Amino acid sequence: MRGLASADERAKPFILRTLAGVGWPTASVILHFCDKQPYPILDYRALWSLGFARPPSYTFDFWWAYTEFTRGLVHSTGHDMRMLDRALWQFSKKHQRRP
Repeated sequence: MRGLASADERAKPFILRTLAGVGWPTASVILHFCDKQPYPILDYRALWSLGFARPPSYTFDFWWAYTEFTRGLVHSTGHDMRMLDRALWQFSKKHQRRP
């Protein structure tokens, strides 16, 4: 898939999002599981765990800031992106109240 072969960080989600039905969250899942680089999954639970009461509008700038932030957490904790993603999701599942 061309999107994953690109070294251009803007191109990766852009190309994936041109596919029918692929928005930011789905593109992030594809990158998370299929790219060599570590990418987080854009998910309301993970975002809630980091202080977002509601998911913001997804843009490249937001996605890239989130990616860099989570990569920093991965580096500082010594865990991989999959472990971090699952931990953020689980924290929200346990503590977030549903309306």
